[in-house]
Order: sequence, then C-alpha cells, then structure tokens
Amino acid sequence: MTHEIPLPQRMYQMITGFWVTQAVGTFAELGFADQLAHGAQTARALAAKAGTEPEATYRLLRGLASVGVLVQDSTRFQLTPLGATLRIDAPGSMRDMARTMTMAPHWLPWGNLLEAVRTGSRQTGATLGTELFAYYDAHPDVREAFFGAMHGLSMLVASEAPKVYDASAHRELCDVGGSAGTIAAGFLRANPQLAGTVLDRPEVVPMATQAIAEAGLAGRCRAVAGDFFVDVPAADLYVVKHILHDWNDEQCCTLLGNIARSAKPGARVLVIEMVIPEDGSPSVAPLMDLNMLVLLPGRERTAGQYGELFSASGLRLIDVRPTHSPMQVVVAEKG
Repeated sequence: MTHEIPLPQRMYQMITGFWVTQAVGTFAELGFADQLAHGAQTARALAAKAGTEPEATYRLLRGLASVGVLVQDSTRFQLTPLGATLRIDAPGSMRDMARTMTMAPHWLPWGNLLEAVRTGSRQTGATLGTELFAYYDAHPDVREAFFGAMHGLSMLVASEAPKVYDASAHRELCDVGGSAGTIAAGFLRANPQLAGTVLDRPEVVPMATQAIAEAGLAGRCRAVAGDFFVDVPAADLYVVKHILHDWNDEQCCTLLGNIARSAKPGARVLVIEMVIPEDGSPSVAPLMDLNMLVLLPGRERTAGQYGELFSASGLRLIDVRPTHSPMQVVVAEKG
C-alpha cells in the first residue's frame, strides 16, 4: 500500500524550505563539513573549534541530520555523502554556493519577491542600496564566496561540455566572462590542439591567472582584462557560461554582436545556461529565472528565445545539448 504525503504536509515542507537553506548555509560558513571530514565528532567538540555555543551547535547539527546532511549516532555526528559536498575540497564543492545563497546580496532581495512580481523590477537596490556587482566590489569577502560558488557550478559542467561538443576542429577558444577559467580548462584538457583566452574584469585576472597556472595550462592559456560589452578577443570557439542570464535582451545582443564581429570564419559559440523547457517539463530553470527577477536585469530563456537573440546578433542557433548537470549547451555559429 502506497502512503503518499498529504498535500498540506507537502506544502508545509515547501513553505519552510528556507529553514534548510539557512541551516546548510550556516553549517557551510562555519566549516563544519571540513571538521567532520576525518570522522564523527560531538557537537561540543565542533563548537569548541568554531567558537560557537555548544547547545545551539547541537541543535543545528541535529536539524541537518533530519534532512540527510549528517548522521547522528548518540552524541556524535558524521557526514553523509550528501553533506560531504559541502567540504571545501570536494569535487564541484557546494560550500561556497551554500554561503553565497545565504549572504545578504542574494538572501535579502529574495525577501522582496512580492514587490518584484508587483513591479517587474529587481530588488537589489531596494535591499542592498546598490546593484549586485557593485555590492561585490565593495565587499571582497562576499565576492570571493560568489566566485567560489560559480566555480562549483562550472565544475559540474566543465567535464560535460567537451563531451557533448567536439572541439577538435577548433584552435582558439575564448571563455567570455570566464572567471577562473574552469570551463576553458575543461576544453583545453580534452583538446590538446586548443589555445585559450579567459576574458574577465581586471580584478578577476590575477585569480584566473593563478588558477590557469595551477591547472598546468599556463603555456596554452592566458587571462586578459576587458569588457565584453565593448570588445572580445578573436577566436574560433567561444564559451559563454552563466553570463547571458544576467542581462536583458539588448545587453545580450551587444555582447553577442561583439562576439560575431570578432569571431573567425566558421566560429562556434557555446552558451551554457539553464534553458527553460518549452514543453513545461520539470526543470530548475524557472526557479533560477525568479532568482534573476529579484537580483539582476536578466532572465533564463527558452531555446527559441536564445535563437532570437542569436538572429539579432549575427549568429545562428544550431541546437541545444543536455549535460549531466542543471545546465545545457546551446550551440550557435557565426551567420
């Protein structure tokens, strides 16, 4: 006999979902996953290392055990495989994502979702007193967590994208707004004939340069400072990951138009985003779209909407390719 969860109980779980979000974010900020990496510990031991109140720490850990992040054995707590994704050294670590989503620049605007829906306007200015990226510039610690979160998302797709798109015919890759160059590194490892350029803001370049060197790719890849709304380097393969969803259609056409003008003959453009299914099938993309609604001028888009952006920018949509991640690879070519 099947025992379905009553609908009010399911709705209660949805309504109180933010409890779990904040509990995971606090656990990540305190670094407890790394403390538990070598075995189970008591809440009192963890609290002593973190400088937190022991009973409150116990209550936090017990709450997370109830949702599968930890396992509780009497007074000791141990990481589950799910909880281990919050370790700083975990492949595709979600630690910085948990921290970022519970920090002011993401958390506070979501509290104004009602106003965003009423007005159609992002809520960063109303809640932060400034726009999102300006807030990051003024708060380097928050910006560092955000970069870490984006790196974690990039790691989810960095090995996937080279599998779904064969780059063997290309010679020069440009990772537009590529941050630490995680996606570029994935393609360069899979394609020894490729040379790469990571384009990002001046303050990001030192981090990207270091990451490229640590990946052993300094001889084939460089990081350069620039503004993709002004110009992009010449290449025959462009990667644009989680960039277009930040901006409105006009801004996207400016960026894509710059790519089309700089692109070499036969160039391809790989847009990596969460594409909204046009058939309404289950997807995280519509919820990410709400994130864009409260934070930025941008939005998530359907394949058809990406095709319209490409057509207006001198490019042509080829297809959309799924990955084993929340993101898809939208392939376009120079028109």
